[in-house]
Amino acid sequence: MKYSDLSTFIRPLPSNTALDVIGDVHGEWEALQQLLHFLGYDDYGRHQHGRKLVFVGDLCDRGPNSPAVLDWVIQAAASENAFTIIGNHELNLLINDPKDGAGWYFDNRPQDEARFAPWQHYPAAQRRQLQETIAQWPLILQRDDLRIVHAAWLPESINKLLECSETSLVKQYHYWENRFLDDFRNTQWYEPYQQEQRQLNKDLENEHYPMTFQAGTAHYDLLRSCHNPIRALTSGIQAITQQPFYINGRWRFTVRKPWWQQYTDPVAVIIGHYWRSWYGTGVAEHRKELFQEPPTHWLGQQRQVFCVDFSIGARWRERKKAIAVADSQMHLAALRWPENIIMLNNGKYYHGERYL
Repeated sequence: MKYSDLSTFIRPLPSNTALDVIGDVHGEWEALQQLLHFLGYDDYGRHQHGRKLVFVGDLCDRGPNSPAVLDWVIQAAASENAFTIIGNHELNLLINDPKDGAGWYFDNRPQDEARFAPWQHYPAAQRRQLQETIAQWPLILQRDDLRIVHAAWLPESINKLLECSETSLVKQYHYWENRFLDDFRNTQWYEPYQQEQRQLNKDLENEHYPMTFQAGTAHYDLLRSCHNPIRALTSGIQAITQQPFYINGRWRFTVRKPWWQQYTDPVAVIIGHYWRSWYGTGVAEHRKELFQEPPTHWLGQQRQVFCVDFSIGARWRERKKAIAVADSQMHLAALRWPENIIMLNNGKYYHGERYL
């Protein structure tokens, strides 16, 4: 029996259909239009050869036009021309937890306006409907030869989803968050965590504060990353780093862990989330251990995992420096399946490498 037979959060992809799996879009409407053009889709997401689009989540935040991206994908999905899953940025929208770059949707985010504007805001009157629509999206799409998840394929987390009878994504998220908090209070790290939060307070969000390693906060983030299955699937699992680093509005004491090194299943997995670099340059220190392979290569011991996120979510930084689109180091990409061809939004394409 497949997982999709048991959970509303895991749904099937059409079999015997060629797919184009698109990485994190992050509100980059122009890049999405370019990529769709080179892939051969019309304005409604239709393809003359019957191909279907699949989005790996993180359609929104940071880019100039998240509303246009979301509205287009919603319409394409309603017409059964596209499929999409929830990424961590859609999850933040659903649980009303604004993060870096979410000021297009959440009010009173002056820090976002200063960094990412000009951008399009989502009409306040339509936000509830948007939330209700996204709340119906799955966390995983799959068929016999392919699995799509935003950040990590984790059987233990998937089984947790199946154990819980709650079918509302938001309610199940909060159920697991409450479970985590109850469990964390019984660890040796609870009191240090509380003390660090009281002492540092806003300094945890101050980029210029001379931050040192905070063991309580580090273990809070570490345990939280794997305890809540929805968080684990959409954000991946973490490992503690002794060297704090600042990103996306706060100091961090954990780094993303390359779970694909332990993945040995025969079914291919396509993910986004991890900000891969096409050129191997400009990679943040805390991400350098994630990808040792060239950008066209599949990942893991069995070469069964491909990350199709090539950092288009950082395009806003180039705009601030007046770097032209033609000179951009950030790309929106699609993996054509089963052809195993990588298409970039500039029209260039490459064969994916799966040899060991």
